[in-house]
Amino acid sequence: MRERYLFLSRNTEKPATVLSHEKVWAAIDALASQNGLKPSGLARRAGLDPTAFNPSKRVAGDGRPRWPSTESLAKVLAATGEALNTFAARVETEDAPIGSVPALVPVAALEAASDRNAFDAAGRPSGATWQRFSFPQPGASFALQVSNEDFQPLYRNGDIVVVAPDAPLRTGDRLALKLTSGRLSLYTLQEAGGEELSVRTIGENSHSLRFRHSAIEWTARIIWASQ
Repeated sequence: MRERYLFLSRNTEKPATVLSHEKVWAAIDALASQNGLKPSGLARRAGLDPTAFNPSKRVAGDGRPRWPSTESLAKVLAATGEALNTFAARVETEDAPIGSVPALVPVAALEAASDRNAFDAAGRPSGATWQRFSFPQPGASFALQVSNEDFQPLYRNGDIVVVAPDAPLRTGDRLALKLTSGRLSLYTLQEAGGEELSVRTIGENSHSLRFRHSAIEWTARIIWASQ
């Protein structure tokens, strides 16, 4: 994907800084986090559509990066009391305080991540399926966006779950599980032992399933969800 850039300078004593599409969205995510909000909550506070800052809205249908509008940025700054120069510091990573801009982790729709080419041989996100999602906590590997109502009432269409493959699993944990057949879905862990893994589906008609470990490509614990 060809990256687009905009230019921003906070004063006339230093040259304009090249700002990437990802950095601008990361600054919005950081502002939401500082105010104890998720991006959807920040949008609501600013009087915008709650989905205005969803990862899916950050890329146009033809794959081009979509920038937040000047009007939406103005409303967000007014709603949070954030000064323009402070927001600019969030975007200009080299000037911002360490940790003020969250890390960017890969994110893809759950169905798209089920594609055989969505992960490399080591189980890492790979290919054009993935965009970027700003997440402030360490330990995250990638994120998945729910794009249907199958997991209601726990997860709704548009919700994002962040997963950590290296996090230990305990009974009752929610997890993403990918089978060697390619199927990827979300479950609640019931029991892990012997030659099988016992899980429960998430949704209104929840039921138990058992998978042989040999049929599982990988599991990853859900460490955060944008509910």
